[in-house]
Amino acid sequence: MLLVGLMVVRGKAQNLVPNYSFENYTTCNIKGGGINVAYPWYSPVKDSIYNAAYANTCSINSCCIVPNIWSGKGYQYPRSGNGFAAQYFCWSQTGTLVDNRVYLQTRLLKTMQNNNCYLVEFYVSFDNYSRLAVNNISLLVGDTAIWNNSKLYLNGLIPGNPQIQQYGNPIITDTLNWVKVAGIYTAHGGEKYITIGNFKDDAHTDYIYVKTPAIGGPSSYLIDDVRVISLDSMQLKAEAGRDTTIVKGDSVWIGSRLCGLTNVVWYDAANNVIDTGAPGLWVKPTSNTFYVIEQNVCGQYSRDTVFVNVQPLPVTIKNYELKIKNRIQGDGVENVWETASEINVSHFNVQRSEDGVTFETIGTVKAKGAGKYSLTPNPSPLERGVTCYFRLEVVDKNGALSYSEVKELSIENGGLMISPNPAKDFISISGGNIKEVRISDVSGRILMVGRAKKVDVRG
Repeated sequence: MLLVGLMVVRGKAQNLVPNYSFENYTTCNIKGGGINVAYPWYSPVKDSIYNAAYANTCSINSCCIVPNIWSGKGYQYPRSGNGFAAQYFCWSQTGTLVDNRVYLQTRLLKTMQNNNCYLVEFYVSFDNYSRLAVNNISLLVGDTAIWNNSKLYLNGLIPGNPQIQQYGNPIITDTLNWVKVAGIYTAHGGEKYITIGNFKDDAHTDYIYVKTPAIGGPSSYLIDDVRVISLDSMQLKAEAGRDTTIVKGDSVWIGSRLCGLTNVVWYDAANNVIDTGAPGLWVKPTSNTFYVIEQNVCGQYSRDTVFVNVQPLPVTIKNYELKIKNRIQGDGVENVWETASEINVSHFNVQRSEDGVTFETIGTVKAKGAGKYSLTPNPSPLERGVTCYFRLEVVDKNGALSYSEVKELSIENGGLMISPNPAKDFISISGGNIKEVRISDVSGRILMVGRAKKVDVRG
């Protein structure tokens, strides 16, 4: 009898995107624009002076030398390899948006198959030369190449409904890291082109200015590592996020921002359902706990758990108040406070401000453990009609800083004046809004009561 064994080996997941990390090029003597040298990538905008740019470590043109791109005005290393693309997702003109767009497009190595599920992803980094950050960082999957004739569409805008963008479509502002934009796409069959860009007009684009003044300029993002992979060749695992530690009272994002996930359920540590259909969510636990994500995507089932460790506040300040101490003699303002708890606290800085914004340290007291504190910085004089602001800066042993509430103190009227001081036969007492003056001797015996704004006492 002959026994035949059959072993099925799942091969390495194939990326359907050619030149996915922009490593291949026809020339490195690249001038402004130039994505076409990273064949088969190109900008699908006709009759436009703007095209996607190509940057590489081998470039000899000042605009496109990695990492000092744009003649040193920008700075970024590729996520992998030596090259990346750059493109405009929006444009501002003297503080007003205009629908200028630049796109990246290429043809896939293979046509997508009907009812197949694909992981589609690319990485972006906000160009730190740009003043304007936007949302709508998206990818469009299509059957045919899309071209924009600038005579047909305003300023290069290609309208469309992209299938891939970050869950929640946030504004991406990270200039240091490469941020993943990814999603699950179920093909209807025949799709063979992908296009990266902003397919929404300015009325449907959110933006923030990250630099001032809000003058004209592009919203530029760098692009690297574009992938389209069939789930038939890979296992898509649930992603609950990294275990993390927060301070009590803070919130934290768990999960991912992978779009296209619908069959997803989140559970808390008590096995209660806390959300459905979302790849990630914000949580605000008050004690150490964990969360579980359960997903079933295109027949692939998986679960993942994330642990959130909650640390108590390093210090709890209560009963913080200010007391004027012998202001006439310039002894200043006494800061009095009490701590209910202290964890790894090094010292407290008493800080003063005249505008409530810019504070300077005027005194320091070493932490001694939970209890009462008092500090009168010298000098910290108050002038008539001047409002001052005080706060406590808490310095941890690791250098971390936190702050108390801000206290406001002002002397609206003139100060109390007593002259001569000391006195023997005559004293004059004056000051704004004096309702009553009582004079007593050292034994507490009342010598005189006055109800005038100025009281002369003659012996």
